[in-house]
Amino acid sequence: MNARLSDRRIRTVALLTNPAAGGGRGDRVSDRAAARLRSHGLEVHALRGASAQESLDLARQAIADGVDALAVCGGDGMVSLAVQAQAFSGVPIGIIPAGTGNDLAREYGVPLDSPEAAADVIAAGRVEQVDLGRATPDGGAPHLFASVLCAGLDSAVNRRVNEMTILGGPLRYVLASIIEFPTYRPRRFRMTFDAGVAGEETVETEVLLSAFAITRSYGGDMRIAPDADRSDGLFDVCYVGRISKLRLAWHFRRIYTGTHVGLRGVTMRRCRSVRIEAQDVEAFADGDAVAPLPVTVEVLEGAGLFLVPR
Repeated sequence: MNARLSDRRIRTVALLTNPAAGGGRGDRVSDRAAARLRSHGLEVHALRGASAQESLDLARQAIADGVDALAVCGGDGMVSLAVQAQAFSGVPIGIIPAGTGNDLAREYGVPLDSPEAAADVIAAGRVEQVDLGRATPDGGAPHLFASVLCAGLDSAVNRRVNEMTILGGPLRYVLASIIEFPTYRPRRFRMTFDAGVAGEETVETEVLLSAFAITRSYGGDMRIAPDADRSDGLFDVCYVGRISKLRLAWHFRRIYTGTHVGLRGVTMRRCRSVRIEAQDVEAFADGDAVAPLPVTVEVLEGAGLFLVPR
């Protein structure tokens, strides 16, 4: 891990909350975190948008106003929203976990079960500079992300998770996988790696699921890219070809430990950019929909800043 760490003095924090996170417990978690931040002597500006766009507007305004940190209370989607405002701004993001998967909080070592402990991380002011991803649909606006962009069975599962109202936490991903798995069929993908630079390579193959990772996990701690380094300027790519459903089901649990790497039908590689093309496939990133393919994905080296434990 090529960690780039520095220390900041945090005095003012904008705390952006998704009230619906964690089945409606976002406000309770946020209130506890805000109280803890104030106990450290910090000035806290509580922000709650009525929609994703309003939340993004509030985050951008807070950064323009010169806060020392932008804290988000919610899941990976809320962190991804904050990234849209934060990238290249010099203002670090702090995470108060309150979502379904919380993969980004887990990646950065932020305590998952204590808003107070997560707030302590923000107050301590240790900042890590990391890479972000940028996904640009043909004819559409760029979308930044901080963890993993997926396309295939995994994105279909992600959509199912976002539509579910039962269960909570990683169990929701397990149930969604059970529902989607029997009927999903591989699609023909065309992937052009490092497009536009020397060494460009195009791969055309059947793909069941694919992940383009800045960080190691998605879907509630599935270690899809166990060797990913969030500050090496590269995506870790994992894609699974046409394999039998029985074999995939047998080995599925290995994704949680990262031991799927090396299995027949699983391809791993690294790249700085990739153009992904397929019919009837939607890309998701950080748990939220991006756009139907085709999408071009690029690494933005050093564009992100996160507050991390000392």
